[in-house]
Amino acid sequence: KLEKKLTDIHTHMEQYTVEEFELALNHADEAGVKWMVTSGLDLQTSQAGVEIASVHEQVLAAAGIHPWIAADNFPDNFHDRIRSLAGKYEIVAIGEVGLDFIDNVFAGVTYHDNEKLRNAQEHAFRKQVLLACQLRLPLIIHARGAYSTVISILREEKAHRAGGVIHNFDADDKAAGELLDMGFYMSFGGVITYPEANELHKTIRNVPLSSVLIETDSPYMPLYKQYAEKNEPANAAKVALKLAQIKKIDTDELIDKVHSNFKTLLKIH
Repeated sequence: KLEKKLTDIHTHMEQYTVEEFELALNHADEAGVKWMVTSGLDLQTSQAGVEIASVHEQVLAAAGIHPWIAADNFPDNFHDRIRSLAGKYEIVAIGEVGLDFIDNVFAGVTYHDNEKLRNAQEHAFRKQVLLACQLRLPLIIHARGAYSTVISILREEKAHRAGGVIHNFDADDKAAGELLDMGFYMSFGGVITYPEANELHKTIRNVPLSSVLIETDSPYMPLYKQYAEKNEPANAAKVALKLAQIKKIDTDELIDKVHSNFKTLLKIH
């Protein structure tokens, strides 16, 4: 029997229909995925995620407010709401939080030309970093077109106290180095399977294996030449294979180390 050691640090499992969800879990099981973290986008999806996690042992939940939502509508009482969720259910991280200074592809909103929305994101991000430090939970961070600001905020708010991971890391060596210095992990997903990801591959070679995690961002972020409409956690196996090729190491060695990184970050004993 396949020893389950694959992990997926970033998914949105509440986005599937009930039928799709059951299939995705079965496929993940067959692929050898032991755990997947489902991240909230807002209070409602955070609640849905923790409810899923409470009945499926492969699913772990993170609660947080995504920068797209935060830019538009950051609830004043988020602190109490997330604390009460964390009190009622087991939450392994605060996520998905962060900054996106490019755009919201679903709503067609752009941030690079809107200071008010960027400021709203920054306000929400700081609040959630603070909460993560108070609750001693790691952060799952979204950083698109905003690495320098994300890094500044993490420094200013002393976010190393919480630690965390940059989901779908896609910046350069300099940003990677600064995040590694603060003890953050870097997570890689379907993006690395695209032929045009050469620059990112170079950066990945410089990121120590002890700081690497794997994700699928299911049901989003399809892999290169993925034919199924929705991505799923089973594809963590394909991401692991590609990462091992990039780092020129044995796939089993990579999966083992990522499994141990995942447990360290989320304090799983």
